[in-house]
Amino acid sequence: MPSSAAQDRPAPILLQTLALPDPAICGESDLYLHRDTRVMLDLDAGELQFLEGGTAWFDGYMTLFNLGVWTRACHLGGLALRLEGEGEVALQIWRERALGDMEILVERLVTLTPEGGEVDLGQALGGTPEAGLPEVDGLLKLRLVAREKARLTGGGYIATDTAPAREVSLGVAITTFRREAEVAATAARMAAFLDREGAALGAKVHLHVIDNGGTAVIPDHPHVTRVENPNLGGAGGFARGLALAQDGGFSHCLFMDDDASFQMENLTRTIAFLRLARSDKAAVSGAMVSEACKWRMWENGSVFNQVCRPQFIGTDLRFPPAVTEMELAAARPKPEGFYAGWWFFAFPVAEVRAFPFPFFVRGDDISFSLAHEFDTVTLSGVVSFQEDFSAKESPLTLYLDLRNHLHQHLVHPDLEIGAMGTIKVAMRFILRSVVRMHYDSAEAQLEAWEDVMRGPQFFAENADMSVRRPQISALARGEAWREMTPLGAEQPHHPSPRRTRIMKFTLNGHLIPFFARFGGETVVPAHDRGLIWPVWGQRAARFYDGSGRRGYEVRHDKARFIAILRRAARLALRWRRAYLELRDAHRAGYAEMAARPFWEACFAPAESETRAAAE
Repeated sequence: MPSSAAQDRPAPILLQTLALPDPAICGESDLYLHRDTRVMLDLDAGELQFLEGGTAWFDGYMTLFNLGVWTRACHLGGLALRLEGEGEVALQIWRERALGDMEILVERLVTLTPEGGEVDLGQALGGTPEAGLPEVDGLLKLRLVAREKARLTGGGYIATDTAPAREVSLGVAITTFRREAEVAATAARMAAFLDREGAALGAKVHLHVIDNGGTAVIPDHPHVTRVENPNLGGAGGFARGLALAQDGGFSHCLFMDDDASFQMENLTRTIAFLRLARSDKAAVSGAMVSEACKWRMWENGSVFNQVCRPQFIGTDLRFPPAVTEMELAAARPKPEGFYAGWWFFAFPVAEVRAFPFPFFVRGDDISFSLAHEFDTVTLSGVVSFQEDFSAKESPLTLYLDLRNHLHQHLVHPDLEIGAMGTIKVAMRFILRSVVRMHYDSAEAQLEAWEDVMRGPQFFAENADMSVRRPQISALARGEAWREMTPLGAEQPHHPSPRRTRIMKFTLNGHLIPFFARFGGETVVPAHDRGLIWPVWGQRAARFYDGSGRRGYEVRHDKARFIAILRRAARLALRWRRAYLELRDAHRAGYAEMAARPFWEACFAPAESETRAAAE
């Protein structure tokens, strides 16, 4: 019979599991662990099977434990490792303080059992029963060596003294527009997870599917609600989700994209972090990995100042030293201008001071982060896999990008760079398109510049973009994807450093007479089409998708180049004269439109067929 003291002790909180690959989401096993040939990964059973001497390192992005992030941002009274399975293994827990600076923190023989056993880590980290764990740096990495045939069926890091844990309820919002299969699959997976593990999360969770297209078919479930909404883009959909979180009394809100796939481990780690966070402003920003390359980081948070700078883009998540450098940096304070993408972003509802601004899409997540003082962290393994931005790039998306970049610098005082500074932002966007011979995109960006000069009322009148969107999309003449001759053996062009310098000074030959006669021609894969270097010195470029059968071609055109620069110069003069008036008008408009009353006038009432969150 347990003592009354034991009965009064708060239940442990699972911080993160020793997650295994899910082939439906990500089958790259090196993101999770590294093993020798005597360790078999049985994904059907969800376990590792060891032969004698088999060795497995849980040192991957999905399974290491970031001490710096968790101990700085959370109350951790105690920390333990829990393992379940069968057989005897030699266990080592290594702490990596800096790249290559490794020490064994705990080493012992462990007999795995189906009921599970715990290995205390708190004392080795300098923790005490009275004070709990101190703030400590480094990463924890588990190494197991089988002393006999063994099985590992589960495991994870747990907080063992959780008295400071807060009550958390999570209102999840997915905004969708005619991605019926993707959002239905996500809703079904989340519903199944909540049925199976919901009680263990220690938090009420409810999913609102904000259906901007009116076509989603969502399984009936007490924790899932479908809400019909006008097509107000991601901004309008997430504004609706935030309003529902407020009305439902949820402590936190989680925004997610409809094309993002993720393991439910995201929820386990996010909720545990929010329950134990020291700060009332704690928020979690999920990373993004490209669906096309599931071992390469696309963005682990981003920084905005004149341009967007994705953090750790290109990091090879299969390579432990690269992951170590990224995760050690994750424990340090976030840089100025840090913002969280809305493919996965959880934040406290009580700290919301502004609603999304009606950008439709592109820039709403930047604006929202900049308007708030959330204490945002990135957690290892909290990641979404989805189509990256290079695959989505078009004249329309580049129109939306420039529009939001100019707006951010107008409305956020910390980003004030004046008339000439914002002109440079616009010109950088336009010249980048021009040197890549993407004249359609440059013309769309000129339209964006003009639209911002129409004042904040333009955004209010075009919250659904129903008129402007087809007009901008129609500009994509040469850059429209179409069936093309299958890609042969052509190789991408790699310019020399000397040629690159010449091309930079001549705007890729646009300032050289008759360049269209002697420039080269090249092919560029779709994932590189946002880059400049593949087209340096080229008079034409063909861009192909992954299949090699669809693409488009752009060609050097001096007449369009001159027309675009003339129009840009006229816009720059207008902008400079009107800058102060525009800035003040946009700041006043932001206060009015990034607010719940503005959005309530736009929302459609929820359909009677949906189930209220309170039920």
